[in-house]
Amino acid sequence: MQFDQAHRFASIWLATTSFIGLTLGAGLPEWLAALTGAALILALLRNRGGKAVDQLASLTSISTARWNLLVIIGFLGFWVDVLWVSGELLPAGIHFLMLLMIIKLFNLKLRRDYLHLYAISLVAILASGSLTAELWYLPIFLLYLLAAVWTLLLFQLTNNLDGTRIPTTSATLRAQPPASVSQVTPQLFWFANGLALATFGLTLAIFFTIPRVSTGFYQKGLGENMRTSGFSETVNLGEIGPIKRDPTVVMRVELSDGSRHEAGRLYLRGVAFDQYDGKAWTNRLSYRRTVSEDGTGTFVLHGSRSPASAHLGEAIRQNILLEPLDTTVLFAAPFVERVSGRFPNVQSDLTGSAYLPFPSSSRIEYSVLSRSNPVLPADLSSESSLYPESFTRHFLQIPAQSERIAALAQEISHTQRTTHDKADAIQSFLTRNFRYSLDAPLRDQDQPLEEFLFIRKTGYCEHYATAMVIMLRTIGIPARLVTGFLATEWNEYGNYYLVRQQDAHAWVEIHLPNSGWITMDPTPPAIESAGSGSPAWHALERMMDTIRLHWSRFFVQYSAADQLAVVRELKAESTSARNKALDSMSALFGSFAAMLSGMTEYGLQGTIRSLAAVLGPALIGLGVLLWLGIRRPWVKGTDSKKKMMGDEQLITQLYGRMISHLARKGISKPAATPPLEFVCITRDRWHDASSAVASITEIYCRARFGRIYPTREELSLAEDHLRCLMALDKP
Repeated sequence: MQFDQAHRFASIWLATTSFIGLTLGAGLPEWLAALTGAALILALLRNRGGKAVDQLASLTSISTARWNLLVIIGFLGFWVDVLWVSGELLPAGIHFLMLLMIIKLFNLKLRRDYLHLYAISLVAILASGSLTAELWYLPIFLLYLLAAVWTLLLFQLTNNLDGTRIPTTSATLRAQPPASVSQVTPQLFWFANGLALATFGLTLAIFFTIPRVSTGFYQKGLGENMRTSGFSETVNLGEIGPIKRDPTVVMRVELSDGSRHEAGRLYLRGVAFDQYDGKAWTNRLSYRRTVSEDGTGTFVLHGSRSPASAHLGEAIRQNILLEPLDTTVLFAAPFVERVSGRFPNVQSDLTGSAYLPFPSSSRIEYSVLSRSNPVLPADLSSESSLYPESFTRHFLQIPAQSERIAALAQEISHTQRTTHDKADAIQSFLTRNFRYSLDAPLRDQDQPLEEFLFIRKTGYCEHYATAMVIMLRTIGIPARLVTGFLATEWNEYGNYYLVRQQDAHAWVEIHLPNSGWITMDPTPPAIESAGSGSPAWHALERMMDTIRLHWSRFFVQYSAADQLAVVRELKAESTSARNKALDSMSALFGSFAAMLSGMTEYGLQGTIRSLAAVLGPALIGLGVLLWLGIRRPWVKGTDSKKKMMGDEQLITQLYGRMISHLARKGISKPAATPPLEFVCITRDRWHDASSAVASITEIYCRARFGRIYPTREELSLAEDHLRCLMALDKP
């Protein structure tokens, strides 16, 4: 490929990668994304050339003045976008940037036009990097980096891009190897790729050594937080149902010992509600106070545990990576004692829930120490006790419901003696006699709870939890409804729970006199439908999610404090730093080894076949590329061909210079005129030049059409004829 053509291709490649990054990160409007994509495709076709493409290019040709007018119109449209369409500066600026890219792609003539395109592409890739923290940005950035190295290298190697060329003397033609004058050689190909790899290594070094400052200009704070339900101070019955069909990941939870919770599932508590009016739950204990900090970034929640608890329950240490949600709740296993994270402050309400001062617009990571309340033996043998009025006002409140609910609760629990036994009987009744379904149209009912208990007998977690709380309260047992997430999907490659929107859940907390608040869940398990895809495909999904987790930890969440910690380790003990670096790399890539070692869990026969179907073609393609890169079969036996093709290129250049010189003398060659016929035309109009023209044309035709490549003597003779031709006077 010629340098000029390669340079244009690399420039379009650079613009394409930045456009893809900005499209994925900013979510461009469909019309603008389609228009920019069409402009890039047309630019690639124009670079490839061809008669049809040239005709299309001539039809779309616009003068520079008109392009400048379009830029002015686009700038006015930018202000219209800011004031009336988008209403925000950042989206309008991105839209205007894409319009500038489209205009510049149609107007690549001079070197400064290419420099303008490079500047637009740089701003676009920076904007896309600031608007997203997803793993897909890494391959986009690598492609952009590779394109940038090629573009800048070819920009220096090419001549002026406005169509003019510096005349080349015959001595220069003979001195340099023909193939390396204006073509991309294999040596240049590997040199440029090696330079791109070195640049990427330098980028990583800069990333880990220079502290970064987040100014917030490009931060994602434009109301794009993930929408969820059930975590405000008021929740209507049936709100959680719609989001239980959404598989979007909302958080990842690691446990301190790196293994699954002994129960196989983990409750992640959000908000507790005490008041129910027949259709909606309200948290009247929502007053929040700022939690004290112990000076090390750890916030201690006081009063989250019941003072009646005389024994400490199981301690659960969690590390949680939470996606940006439209709630301030900090989710954790019940009940939170300590929260550690880079937060300005943490708040807590009277039910023990933890909150941030405002919703986070980016992914956050925090650690939690939780401790559950065990059921003490005293509550397994004693009956219910009396509670103060301030307590019963919140947790024994019942709406104006039918007597049928109270009668049902009394019927279920009348044979039980203790508070715990009564609660367990009601939980068992709901679990065994009702059916779980998300298709329960109870939201618009006047009395949804009675409809659920006595008519439909089907619903989802909110209906079960509400029914149990109200039934317990009718027989004098304090209870409250809790919303959060129920984590059941364990990622064996990263050793953490993967929590999705569809894991949103509601359950019950009952109060026992000696034990305090105890978690109970009356919702029966859902009938799992057969998942789409093979076990190997699901394993691959979990492996990719593990890589995304490490990406966020080692890159997205890597802050100046982490950099200072690395520097301190390097100063303190190089061996320790090296070991930690190896541990980080093993954590980053250990999921691949875990996937291979865990294949037996899915059955080797089907898994290997499925993995072969997915990874086989990719591995074969990678092997072919490596073989081509090492063996370079196109080089074998082409030394003489390269020399001959270089000689053909030289005679083609000489012929072109001859045609250009004759055109300047008034003898133009029409496009449809064959070379030999043009010799006759030249003989008739300029007899003195006919001998030189005939000699150069003969050598050119033999090489161009007969593949009979000229010798060095013939090339030298052609150069002499060209010099003589240029020395002649006008015809």
